[in-house]
Amino acid sequence: MVTICEDIMETGLELDTRSKLLKAAVAQFGKFGFAGTSVRKIADEAGVNHGSIKYHYSGKDELWRAAVAYLYGLLDKAVHQDEAEWKNMTPRQQIINSATHYIRFSARHPELSRIIFFETMHESERLEWLTENYIRPYTSRAIARVALAQEQGVYNSDVPAMNLHYINIAATKNIFLMAPEIKRAFDIDVFDDDQIETHIESVLKLLLLPTAEQTEETSQKEENNAGLPGVS
Repeated sequence: MVTICEDIMETGLELDTRSKLLKAAVAQFGKFGFAGTSVRKIADEAGVNHGSIKYHYSGKDELWRAAVAYLYGLLDKAVHQDEAEWKNMTPRQQIINSATHYIRFSARHPELSRIIFFETMHESERLEWLTENYIRPYTSRAIARVALAQEQGVYNSDVPAMNLHYINIAATKNIFLMAPEIKRAFDIDVFDDDQIETHIESVLKLLLLPTAEQTEETSQKEENNAGLPGVS
């Protein structure tokens, strides 16, 4: 398993003071939220002088916003990394591609989901800023994409696009938000590579409509099983 603090090359963060503070802020805000994090904790985790935060980020609020912007930048890059190839894919393949990258991002960087969770529990200026700058534009585009996929027969069209979007999001990332519970209850590490791939397969099977070939195969199996003892 690779964490955001270990994967320096992938995230593009170098080991200068500003980047150390940003990495530490992502980790601290992801664990404890804005209210539970102090600039002293961030500086200590970064291994830098406490006064360097005001020099580089002016304060805790600006550092929080920088952490959010940084994570959303990674998210955008992850989900759209194959966008140039989407024109050569079917609508279903496009959804599978983007959803796969989204789930892998959610596993690799659960801090973003945790930060959003902390902020959406109550009204605040941070939530207003987060909504205006990231949640609303990202979610609006995602819902439009869901609606298009419904028209294309990839998703169930009987469910409102907004509801289906949030169902998708919950199915995709909640398992990573609940990682400590699952580890304690079942001794399963949901961040293990095999578990991530199993989750991707499970989400796609659950949410995507079956293809015509899959429907035909299911019908053939049911027909073959008809009348067999113990099979209904």
